[in-house]
Amino acid sequence: DADRQDLVSFLAQGSAYAPQSGAITGILKQLGDQMSKDLSDLTVTEESSLKTFEELIGAKKKEVAALSQTVETKTAQIGELGVSIVQMKEDLSDTQAALLEDNKFLAELEK
Repeated sequence: DADRQDLVSFLAQGSAYAPQSGAITGILKQLGDQMSKDLSDLTVTEESSLKTFEELIGAKKKEVAALSQTVETKTAQIGELGVSIVQMKEDLSDTQAALLEDNKFLAELEK
């Protein structure tokens, strides 16, 4: 009989219970909405950063291509100048040899 009395007492109190799941659901919905907004904001920021990065990469690739062309041009100039210097040294050597022979010839004419 005491068990029956406890059960009736428990069931009587149960009707006074007001579920709090509505508040929990509201909090979870608010968290979900905030997370969706944050994700949207971060996605826009990331897309903007990606676009800026791709533009920077494109500009750097153009810069590298231009500088590579400049290096090739300068390398060709260095090669041409090296050949020119060698030719000028040979010309100088030939001219000095011709001057020596001309001076010998002049000395023989003066005798």
